[in-house]
Amino acid sequence: SVVSASEAAKAGIPLGELGNSSQIDFAFDDVDIIEERTLISVIGCQRLQGEESIIQEKLVLSMADQLVFMVTENQYKRGLEGSIPVVIESLNWLEIAEEIDDPFLGDAEVWRRPSIGHADPLGGDFPLVTSEGHNILDVIFTSPIASLAEVAESLEKVDGVVEHGVVSKFPCKAIVASESGLSIVDNIPTNAVGGV
Repeated sequence: SVVSASEAAKAGIPLGELGNSSQIDFAFDDVDIIEERTLISVIGCQRLQGEESIIQEKLVLSMADQLVFMVTENQYKRGLEGSIPVVIESLNWLEIAEEIDDPFLGDAEVWRRPSIGHADPLGGDFPLVTSEGHNILDVIFTSPIASLAEVAESLEKVDGVVEHGVVSKFPCKAIVASESGLSIVDNIPTNAVGGV
């Protein structure tokens, strides 16, 4: 992000362009929520500001040798609730939304994200258009999400889905902050450090 780049420059940390390297040693991300057993996480739930991009964020994470997610204790849980963003082609967005809704019928609603104003199923008069020219649909779950991996698999089968906010790169670690301190957990249960 621009803020992170500015802070790095102030601290004297050299910056490089993503296109100039195909390898990243270490990446960290403050994900929106993370599944306790698997460390599969969700990004992009918050309204995007400026040039942020789910596509670019996932590209950076996928290129990293080591990946660490940072969350608070209430973001690290079983029985996840909330929404998952889905980046879709803008053309025929309504048909894509209906196709996304089919596997989750009764468990979720699919709304197009607005750029301003309040959200509604059609995205209002000013739907969000990403820097890549796509729309974002929010799959808003009305019951707990049983498996993020299954949700990601269902989304990837839909024509017109460009990307989604589920991150499942392995191996990874999570740093979980609570009032009692920090816990470090990796996605191999026998290697958990600390308790949450």
